[in-house]
Amino acid sequence: MQTIKLIIKRQNGKIIPYEYNYFIGISLYKKLLLYQNNIRKLHSSSQIGLYTFSNIITTKGFNYGANGLDIPQGYIIFRSIDDALISYLRLGILENPIIEIKGTSYKIESVKSVNNNLDLNRNDIEFKSISPVLVRNFKDKKLYLSNEGEVSDNLNLLAYHQLKNYFGIPNPKVTFEDLKVQKKTIRISSNGKKESITTGFNLHGRIRGTPDALSLLYYRGLGSKTSLGLGCWEEI
Repeated sequence: MQTIKLIIKRQNGKIIPYEYNYFIGISLYKKLLLYQNNIRKLHSSSQIGLYTFSNIITTKGFNYGANGLDIPQGYIIFRSIDDALISYLRLGILENPIIEIKGTSYKIESVKSVNNNLDLNRNDIEFKSISPVLVRNFKDKKLYLSNEGEVSDNLNLLAYHQLKNYFGIPNPKVTFEDLKVQKKTIRISSNGKKESITTGFNLHGRIRGTPDALSLLYYRGLGSKTSLGLGCWEEI
């Protein structure tokens, strides 16, 4: 399980859409084709997400445009539960360091390893999301939540299901408490249909759990479709 930081700088273009995470996800996915050929397929119906990444984080600020954001440079936090995936991503970046976001290009200028900053000596952590969290309706799995009041319960159920059924933790104990929830529009496909745009959530609250459960949720992300740049979080 690893975290890396992708340092990016804009090469051309200017405004990127508010829901830019999706397009970064597609670019990074293309850099993992060798991983898929040699290790395992990604984004298949039977394969849970193995990685997550953050919004573009910038210390020099950004501007709002008429239809999006003007972000000249920044960095992206990328986490994965699979060390091999990180290695293959580094290789893919060496072959093609460009990220395309709707006509605007960024170059990944460097990749830096990040020391683990999750305190696993604690089972009660204050956290905030650093990319929106997509939460599936646990009873009707074809739907995603749009109501802030339903997030905590469904996130608890989803985390339990994922940890037990995909990662083999017999009785995972994870709960989300005191959540402050803010809606955020996100893109989850590019098919042009209405369903390609949906609701995610920015979260701030507390997460409780055993070290093994917290580690998995930290490095693969919270909620659904984490490999599209959703569900990344940090301890605060």
